[in-house]
Amino acid sequence: MTEWQTDNRRGLSIGFSLMAAVVLIDVDLIWLATTRPLGIGTFVISLAVLLSLILLGLVGYWLYGLARSGYTLDRNALVIHWGPTEQIIPTTQIKRALKGDEVAGHVQFHGVMWPGHWVGYGEVPGTGSAFFYATVPPREQVYIVTPGLTYGISPTDPQRFLDSLRQRLQMGPTQIVEQSSKRPGFLNWPLWRDTMGLALLAAGFLAVLALTGLLCFRFPALSRLVPLHFNVAGTPDRLGPRGQIFFIPFIGLLALVLNGILGGLAYKYERMASYLLWSGAVLTQVLVWIAAVGILGQM
Repeated sequence: MTEWQTDNRRGLSIGFSLMAAVVLIDVDLIWLATTRPLGIGTFVISLAVLLSLILLGLVGYWLYGLARSGYTLDRNALVIHWGPTEQIIPTTQIKRALKGDEVAGHVQFHGVMWPGHWVGYGEVPGTGSAFFYATVPPREQVYIVTPGLTYGISPTDPQRFLDSLRQRLQMGPTQIVEQSSKRPGFLNWPLWRDTMGLALLAAGFLAVLALTGLLCFRFPALSRLVPLHFNVAGTPDRLGPRGQIFFIPFIGLLALVLNGILGGLAYKYERMASYLLWSGAVLTQVLVWIAAVGILGQM
């Protein structure tokens, strides 16, 4: 078995630079949020920081794949290693291999791309649908063509790789290998294909965000003391500092997190129980919205 490395230095340096830039921007945004009066601007800044944290997580995952990228080749199979992902291509399924400059027409690429990182899917003219696991642009890649898919890769020495591949194809396999794909288990969760489940979770999360934004928008106009409880006649019987009004969306968030986790644990065994738990979280958001609107209506 021969190992073939990718030249991932450029992709890693640019990726880490991007992460560092995002972190610096986040530090400035957090400083800005803590030095200005609480209001809708604070909410917008916090939302931007939240989105940037998601971006940092994604870039970190992509960099992990790039750092652990490479290919192994023997008489039986070509294996693409990209972080936790593996593509196993039996040599018996390889119809031909060609360089990117031999492809006539425009290669369609969709996926995550920056200089030194080309991972995604698309179509290669004359060969059909393709997966790309490479560190160079499509025109500089090596394409492995099978009956169902084409794979774009980028070994550091393309010509030597092609010569080695042709030699192994001529020698023939020593055993039969199935063409297969391995990826992280969480990407195979059936929840990602469950429209109702995702809609319930998204509805609960968006309700929490929207209520927090509304309270931030109204916060500068609130008096220092706000009603936090009402008697049976609808008259406020307990007042508190206006900052305590944010306990209302916090209760909604807590219900969403707890019910979300419990529903996720039950999903594999009883999907209806998950739907009930997630629906309960959405109902909680309705109740906290009613409570918050009631308090704001008294101001």
